[in-house]
Amino acid sequence: MGRHNLSIVKGVERNSSPGREGLLSFMLQFSCQIGISRLASTLALAWLPLLAACGTEPSSPLEAAPNWPRAASSGLAEELAGTPGAVEQLTVRARTAAERLRFSADITEIEPARTELDLCMGALALLPQAADLPWQAWLEESRFTLPELAEAQMRAAGVALGAEAIPLARFMDFRESPSAARIQAHEIFWRHDEGEALARANKLLMSERPRNRDELRPRYVEEVLLPKTLASVTELMLDIATSDRMEGRARILAVRALRDRGSQEAPAILESLFDTEGRNFLLRKEALLAILELEPERAHRMLLEDLPSRDIDLGMWEFMRDLRQQEGLPIPGSE
Repeated sequence: MGRHNLSIVKGVERNSSPGREGLLSFMLQFSCQIGISRLASTLALAWLPLLAACGTEPSSPLEAAPNWPRAASSGLAEELAGTPGAVEQLTVRARTAAERLRFSADITEIEPARTELDLCMGALALLPQAADLPWQAWLEESRFTLPELAEAQMRAAGVALGAEAIPLARFMDFRESPSAARIQAHEIFWRHDEGEALARANKLLMSERPRNRDELRPRYVEEVLLPKTLASVTELMLDIATSDRMEGRARILAVRALRDRGSQEAPAILESLFDTEGRNFLLRKEALLAILELEPERAHRMLLEDLPSRDIDLGMWEFMRDLRQQEGLPIPGSE
């Protein structure tokens, strides 16, 4: 199946509200007149609450990772900006929360520890000096010992560095990396370079030998690919759905995604999957349901011609009989 490396052109939406436009214009002009990048970053942090109140978010760094960092992290970063020892305070708090998650938290402490880790790493990503922090050194220290911390660091680095986080993402994209941190690395690829993202996703999903009991590939489909509507991702979903080397859950998620995206290529390919898949009953059901939604005539023909023997495959026989009844087709035993 062909692959197309599509270029991504990112536009910046401008709010038509005069008040918001004036506020942003004033900030930009002031920053240019001062001409000092550090001061401009600090001022931008100080304006975060006012921008939120106006319904406008700064284009950087929050735009790089939608919905994260959260407002609480923005407030903490604003509070600590310019404070001596701010980085050390936040890194110690984040590491302590990650160690509790990994080694000692009981059931009631898990969510507070996760919240604390998220809060502190989000604030680190928003500090004026965030781009200069030693993200790679931190990841080298945490990636094999504290995977929860490595995941949060990778996400925060993506916000702090923007497209400059790509080399760091490459550093984390290898088989032995913690799955969650590697997923965050791939999010950086998809955000800034679709061609590299697609090549690396293909390698991870189709070529790389999965680790024992590792759920990386289903997680990758669910967390990284499902939210993306790019044509290249839809093509990748077709490959995932039809790969007999792929975990069943990943294939089912891909079939559902093809149905939801209205893929015109999917029905013929899913019919072939339905005919050849011999082990995964749930996958065959999902394939037939997707075909029924995307191309009802094809599904009706399959229901009439491909009904298995009741004695050989009772589950599929009953499922297809129920679909015949639902679609107003002849029901077995009543023709």
